[in-house]
Amino acid sequence: TYSPTSYQTYQQALEQLKQTQGQTPNYKGTYDQHIKDMYEQIAGRDKFSYDLNADALYQQYKNQYTTQGKMAMMDTMGQAAALTGGYGNSYAQNAGQQAYHGYLQQLNDVVPELYGLALGQYNAEGDRMVQQFGMLGDMADTEYGRYQDDLAQHWQNLAFQKQQADDAYNRGFAQWQ
Repeated sequence: TYSPTSYQTYQQALEQLKQTQGQTPNYKGTYDQHIKDMYEQIAGRDKFSYDLNADALYQQYKNQYTTQGKMAMMDTMGQAAALTGGYGNSYAQNAGQQAYHGYLQQLNDVVPELYGLALGQYNAEGDRMVQQFGMLGDMADTEYGRYQDDLAQHWQNLAFQKQQADDAYNRGFAQWQ
């Protein structure tokens, strides 16, 4: 009977086949955890809220308009008092208060603009997070595509090595006959 163990070429082809079988590529999934973390950041993101008192820009405007309002109030009261001989009166006080409130109204007119700026920053941050999520997905897709290519090449190599072993076996058997 034919014993392929005695045929050296066949044994070498079998050894090569075994080595190729042991070299199956593995998918690393390098970006999987990053994608999961980024998704959780996006999904768990707090809803937009705007707090005037926490807005540093609003505080600057508030200080500026309050100071300008006080100066306008003092100036208006001084001018009204000058019209009455330098004595303070209710007219001067009312006129000064109106000037002060005019500046506070200008401060209130700035609030929608500041709200819009804060909302724009919030949306820009969200867009940046979604963009990063997309880039991570693209990188994972690229990595998976390379894995698929490597796996396809592995299967081709495996089929080639199997064919080599089969051919060596058949040659040995033909020689034996």
